[in-house]
Amino acid sequence: MTLPYTDLFLGLLAAYMVYSAWARLDSRYLIAGALVLLVAAAVVDAAGATAVANTLAVYVFLLLAGGVVLLLVDHVREERRPSTADPAVSHRGNGGPGQPPAQPANDR
Repeated sequence: MTLPYTDLFLGLLAAYMVYSAWARLDSRYLIAGALVLLVAAAVVDAAGATAVANTLAVYVFLLLAGGVVLLLVDHVREERRPSTADPAVSHRGNGGPGQPPAQPANDR
């Protein structure tokens, strides 16, 4: 009996994606993992193990797809966040009502 490694990897990836969205982890971790596996797949393919390289390429694709989904979740989350821009705060130090204009930063 052969173990379904791709199915196992997909299950673990889905569990990580749920945890990452819940814990608000950086969504680029999956993209970085995909890049590492892509280099590993190239090395394995150069060594002559084409079947293993193809399996790693499938994992790279799954990681990239998961990373894109998490980036989309982050983007939607940012859009739904209420704006904290207060007009009174935006004029602070910029010569707003009753305040002198801000001084330029010193050049170094």
